[in-house]
Amino acid sequence: MTLQEKTLHRYRQLYPNQPLREISARTGIQITRVFRLFNGKIMKVGELEAFESAINEKIAENPSFAKLSSVVEEASTILTNEELAKIAEYVARKVSAKTFGRFYIKPNYESAIIA
Repeated sequence: MTLQEKTLHRYRQLYPNQPLREISARTGIQITRVFRLFNGKIMKVGELEAFESAINEKIAENPSFAKLSSVVEEASTILTNEELAKIAEYVARKVSAKTFGRFYIKPNYESAIIA
């Protein structure tokens, strides 16, 4: 996955249902150009920066993410590769549990009780 694809994917994760008109207004990129970018045209550096800026604005709304980012940066310089691998595995498990947990349908035991 290229940097452009990752950036657009991440943008869509943060703003899932945003129409092209709003994307254009938020990034300052013309609406036809936004359409072309989402359909595979190569992005210019300024456009990449505009999308990254919009992503960073959304992330800045969550103070926990800023704290997590700073801790991860500090950990990457201090901890060993083995310790970092354990942390990465733990986070990956948490993410997959949340991802697959969304599709889990909790059984309704109350309706199964026969009075």
